[in-house]
Amino acid sequence: MARHTFGGGIADYVVQYGEGGELRLAANAQITFWNASSGGAQITDLVDSTGQPIANGVVTADGNGAIPAFGRGPDGVRAMWAAAAPDAQGPRRLMLASDSGDELADVQGRLVQIEEKLAGVGTITVAPTAPTAPGIGDVWIDTSTPASNEPLAFRAASGAAELWGPGLTCPLPNGLVAGDYLIAVVSLNSDAGQMIATAPGGWTELVAPVFIGGDTRVAVYGTTYVAGQPSPTWTLTGETRVTAALAGYANAAPQPQVGATYQRTGQSAQIDAPSITTAEPGMLVVCAYGEKSAVATSITEPTGTTVRVTQFGLGNSAVPSAMLCDFAQPVAGATGTRTATWNTTSNNGLGVQIGLRRRSE
Repeated sequence: MARHTFGGGIADYVVQYGEGGELRLAANAQITFWNASSGGAQITDLVDSTGQPIANGVVTADGNGAIPAFGRGPDGVRAMWAAAAPDAQGPRRLMLASDSGDELADVQGRLVQIEEKLAGVGTITVAPTAPTAPGIGDVWIDTSTPASNEPLAFRAASGAAELWGPGLTCPLPNGLVAGDYLIAVVSLNSDAGQMIATAPGGWTELVAPVFIGGDTRVAVYGTTYVAGQPSPTWTLTGETRVTAALAGYANAAPQPQVGATYQRTGQSAQIDAPSITTAEPGMLVVCAYGEKSAVATSITEPTGTTVRVTQFGLGNSAVPSAMLCDFAQPVAGATGTRTATWNTTSNNGLGVQIGLRRRSE
């Protein structure tokens, strides 16, 4: 900050009432300066034109009552309240720095220089619609109202498991609203070649059934919920253990971005969901996992994610389990691999990331 000049201006005079009520110039009046119109604290950090401190912060008017240009006030102070008495008795009047005009002129000159430097570089358009034929370096600040002001968010989740059956029905969770996007991951023991014979009507394969390690199948499905829609049922080619986890998301577009799958065989506690590069900012990324192992007792979600549903299978061996978790991805770009950890270790597993965009309507 800088010190500013005070006094010496055309209006910087001390006047007082004479005996007849007339106004007279107050010669040699002593002036003190304050930080408030009444009360407050005296400002004593004043220096003269040579930079020397002014004793006690008291400035003396000349023989004509004029307040001289006394040098500088405190750093960054552009206004002070002046009192024509050392004890601050009587009225105070606001005095402004006399060099404000010079400072404004300097700022204006700098702005002109900036404008000259920016001339021809680009145009900034602040409008609800994109400019026509923008040039290189042009910037558009979009002020339009989003098509939907509702946030992209988790709605509800459910799960189901069958010990030994020809199929599995996963109940829809309570609280779904028409237009919600649903994701379901299905995992089954396929040691005798069991497969998914039919998927629920209206559901799309996001990840077609993957055969892992010779005895496990995992698939991922998605659909847009319609009011009154029945709970999904997967019919199998043979009886077996099967598990499903399902989650619904509000205000998600029906065209998710599905990443590559990770498929693991062999004993391990960890299953990865490979990174995706989100196509636009503000997406929500769902991590879907399916596996088969001995009886799982817990699953630790990847760092930075929120678990929405964990569904363990039934039985005491060759038991499938599934999990769905998610995280926000505010900036478009790589999401990073997300690793879930099973206890006990599993012998086959699949992980995938699915990016959800906000629905426009």
